[in-house]
Amino acid sequence: MTADQTTTGSGVRPGLGGEVDRVDLPAAAAALAPQLRARASEASTLGTLPTDVVELLESAGMFRLGLPRGLGGFEADPATLIRTAETLAHADGSAAWAAMTGNGSMFFAWLDQAVAARLLDGRPGQPVSSSFAPTGQGVEESGGYRVSGRWSYVSGASHATMIPVGFMVMGPDGAPRTFEGRPLMRWAVLPATELKVLPTWNDAAGLRGSGSHDVIAEGVLVPAEHTLMPFFEPPRADGALYRMPFFTGVRSLLLGIPLGVARRALDELTDLIRHKTREMAPLSQDQDVQIRLAEAEAALRAGRGYVLDVTEQIWAVVRAGDEVSVPLRTEHTLATQFAVRSAVQAVNLAFEIAGVSSALAGDTIQRCWRDVNVAGQHIAFSRSRWRGAGQALLGLDIDPFYL
Repeated sequence: MTADQTTTGSGVRPGLGGEVDRVDLPAAAAALAPQLRARASEASTLGTLPTDVVELLESAGMFRLGLPRGLGGFEADPATLIRTAETLAHADGSAAWAAMTGNGSMFFAWLDQAVAARLLDGRPGQPVSSSFAPTGQGVEESGGYRVSGRWSYVSGASHATMIPVGFMVMGPDGAPRTFEGRPLMRWAVLPATELKVLPTWNDAAGLRGSGSHDVIAEGVLVPAEHTLMPFFEPPRADGALYRMPFFTGVRSLLLGIPLGVARRALDELTDLIRHKTREMAPLSQDQDVQIRLAEAEAALRAGRGYVLDVTEQIWAVVRAGDEVSVPLRTEHTLATQFAVRSAVQAVNLAFEIAGVSSALAGDTIQRCWRDVNVAGQHIAFSRSRWRGAGQALLGLDIDPFYL
């Protein structure tokens, strides 16, 4: 099997003796569902996943979904990433978010592979978070950079072993470095031991168990070989996954989460409607409720099908060794935005129809409502993505990187 022959719904990993094992990743995620559901409230209270839940996710391979195969990862295709995230999120949105954002080792494809192997140190499944916003500074020193800064919304900050963080490159004199007229930025792979975690996420409205806290680094010396820049540099690992447009890859990691949360909310709502009465009549006989439930189901299924279809088209292009065209990038942006907005609207509908019961602490539909609305705020799903797609549709000049 070559690096580009992963089949949808499965991953591969080195087994004992060097053989290759097939793993059905969505099925592996489904096997975790009962335990993730049972611990969801605890994670929300803690503001991060319990340690044994993190260990459970690691043992199931959920932190090496995008890691290069040569480093012991699954290097799963994007449709499998979406379905795996969706399955985890149906159980618990926070656990799914922590799991998928804990796949920062996917970006180790842009490191020298021998260096990446040393960083992993025989533990390919460890949780690696990331924050690619360049809110830090790295002052050039002999052989590397002295990195300082603060990064926000670092999911899994309390349990990640390493965190690649974005920084602006500064000269020894403090002057910003530039490249082709733009400020020069890079990512630095920092060990968690060099970072201070600030508990800023405990009162978050949704995805509270994801532990998306702030982290601080103060003068950490980072070897140049531990830095990377996936935006503008070619990957050092072979494989179609790393030839995908950057934001397409990031969205593939995350967009299954709102889909899975919405699926759970509609499942819970359907069960509630079947058994609840309102004003002395079965809620299932309310024609307005029937219509709105059907509309939400149609929109969610349409969005899911649309984004999976376009994702498969992009996968076929990159596997063939071709570049993804601007029209196809635009199509993926449209599909992603439609799918996420459909998911948010479906959960909002579920929250509304459920009535006052969804206002109570511990209610599943309420948690879905909080989680999906927070997930929808991620930069990968930002409303500005609609603008970029609209500009492309109008034939206006646009940097395809941002699609």
